[in-house]
Amino acid sequence: MAAPLLLGAGALAAPRATADTALSSAFSVTGQNPTIINRAEWGADESMRRGAPFYDKGIRAGIVHHTATTNDYAPTDSAGTVRSIYDYHTRTLGWGDIAYNALVDKYGQVFEGRYGGMTRAVQGTHTGGFNQNTWAVAMIGNFDEMAPTPAQLRAVGLLFGWRLAMDDIDPKGSVQLTSEGGPYTRFAQGETPTLATIFAHRDVGPTACPGGLGYGCLDRIRDTAAHFDKPASSADLADSMRGTAIYTRWQAMGGMAGALGAPTSPETPGAGSARYVTFDKGAMYWSPSTGAAPVTGAIYDAWATLGFERGALGLPTSGEIQEPQWIGQNFQHGTLNVDRGSGLVTRVMDGIPVTLPPPSPDGPPVQLERFSPARNRV
Repeated sequence: MAAPLLLGAGALAAPRATADTALSSAFSVTGQNPTIINRAEWGADESMRRGAPFYDKGIRAGIVHHTATTNDYAPTDSAGTVRSIYDYHTRTLGWGDIAYNALVDKYGQVFEGRYGGMTRAVQGTHTGGFNQNTWAVAMIGNFDEMAPTPAQLRAVGLLFGWRLAMDDIDPKGSVQLTSEGGPYTRFAQGETPTLATIFAHRDVGPTACPGGLGYGCLDRIRDTAAHFDKPASSADLADSMRGTAIYTRWQAMGGMAGALGAPTSPETPGAGSARYVTFDKGAMYWSPSTGAAPVTGAIYDAWATLGFERGALGLPTSGEIQEPQWIGQNFQHGTLNVDRGSGLVTRVMDGIPVTLPPPSPDGPPVQLERFSPARNRV
């Protein structure tokens, strides 16, 4: 069964972004419940929706779709795309609501789809003849000539794993479904094809959806779904970073064998637009204005006691600077310098040096977000 959901519990939860900001995805590795951008957060106009949701008795299979929209979009564009699809399905096609149960963009952001509850068996209008007892996820983009991104595939697989586990469905199994018939399926009413428990729209309908290159990723989606509740390994965490500035800088430093060692967390939002990953021997922080910079050793410990990026120094803007008598590192609002002889750390801000007390024997504090169970919520 799926792990229990934590619905916003805990006073240390990081604030959520509004619909058109760069929304974070904390659903990039195994062992986590999803952070889902709900309808209010992506800006659903509920006055457009018609009728109450219809609930099936349970979910027996998941169906993969694509939206056939552009692949060229920024993280901040995705909520608007979801709103446009909602408008088209509701006002133009007359379906009363958005067709899919969930949508996932190329950055791994997960959006709530059809109204009625992500943990309930809400019947959609996504797959002609096979809307009953199925749960549909649409990948935002067109995958006829371009493959889905690793982040997108990972999020889709983990999302299916999370949702299908609620109904004890094996993501790599098979199921016999009864066709409802109609003009949008190749199976007449009453036919009972045997299908994979995660199948594609094209498997039952006269369509190319989810595109040739999307269809070729189904086994990867199934494999990810089958392992969604397994603790993430360092390899899983490394894979979840691929394509990011933090990953590129970490690889340039030697990756697993480098100064930071193996990752110990997925990429996580920090203060403002900052993001970070923790490693065995430190951390890497990134923001649009500072780029990706590592922090390790005594400088990392001292910076942590000062409040990480929320402290007076702000984010790191360089790596360590090696000098004969000291090791330094630049931050947005000053520097930290370690005396090679004494090991003492000096903070310099506005030209004023202040020697910091030795670190606590209990070690440095842990980032706020590491204590935030509310991040795993719907």
